[in-house]
Amino acid sequence: MTKIIESRNDFGTMNEETVSYHNLTENDKKFLCKKYNVSIENLKLYDINKHRKEILEVHRNDFGTTMGFDSKKLFTSKQNDQIGSYFEITKEFVEAHPNGYSELKEDVLVVTKNTPGVVVGHITADYPVVMMTDRKQGISVVGHCTAELIDKKLPAMLTYILRSDYNAKPEDIYAYVSAAAGENFEFDEFPEWAEDMRIWERCITYNNNGKYYVNLRPALLFQIIAMGVKPYNIKFNMDDTRKNPHYYSKSIGNTEKANKREKYGRNFAGIFYEDNENSKKLLIKKGRI
Repeated sequence: MTKIIESRNDFGTMNEETVSYHNLTENDKKFLCKKYNVSIENLKLYDINKHRKEILEVHRNDFGTTMGFDSKKLFTSKQNDQIGSYFEITKEFVEAHPNGYSELKEDVLVVTKNTPGVVVGHITADYPVVMMTDRKQGISVVGHCTAELIDKKLPAMLTYILRSDYNAKPEDIYAYVSAAAGENFEFDEFPEWAEDMRIWERCITYNNNGKYYVNLRPALLFQIIAMGVKPYNIKFNMDDTRKNPHYYSKSIGNTEKANKREKYGRNFAGIFYEDNENSKKLLIKKGRI
């Protein structure tokens, strides 16, 4: 079975840098109080920063246990190349990196049914993770599609990799787009990353408050359909990370407002194969539900 998974904020923030007192889960608090003999009342005064790494381990272990994978077999990428490069996670690579979490430089990660239980995905906040899978062959590609990378046509590149390098047929490709900021994703100025106006012409609008609204989803959709993926094989998680309380949001959580500090954190979205036999079956799981 192929599993597409999203953590939401149900397990705590999914990267070390954003662990803070304001986004500690109840499990985090119990863990810290028990291990370091700290009372709940004094936890606010405790130096959380020195325990960020082990708190993140708690989050990832909880996420893996709930979703059915080994948290030490989770791989992400920093996407430093920004040219459509990709890296396939093989059995040999997994064996060479027994603790997972390897942050690769390539833009796209590839996983196949030959490495069951191995998760590839991305840490994310307001920009979506796009996952595509050839359900017949059992091959999946994953990319974190920031606005800049949408402008550089990463969604189209994902499809191209499957079709060109793995001989996938367009009708066999299933695409899933994770939660992201909604259509009222606001910017103070016209975004400098919007260079290809063929992509953004109808997706960036000027509002009455002197701001610019960016709608990411149609920009993604146009590219994916243009590469031959059938519209009925494309699914969007329509949750708005900025407004939905079940998600972290970088644009909201980075504000100075005290009542928004719980939004400071990162979500995770990714994909893995549960076994070798039924890769054509697909299950989508969001959070603990």
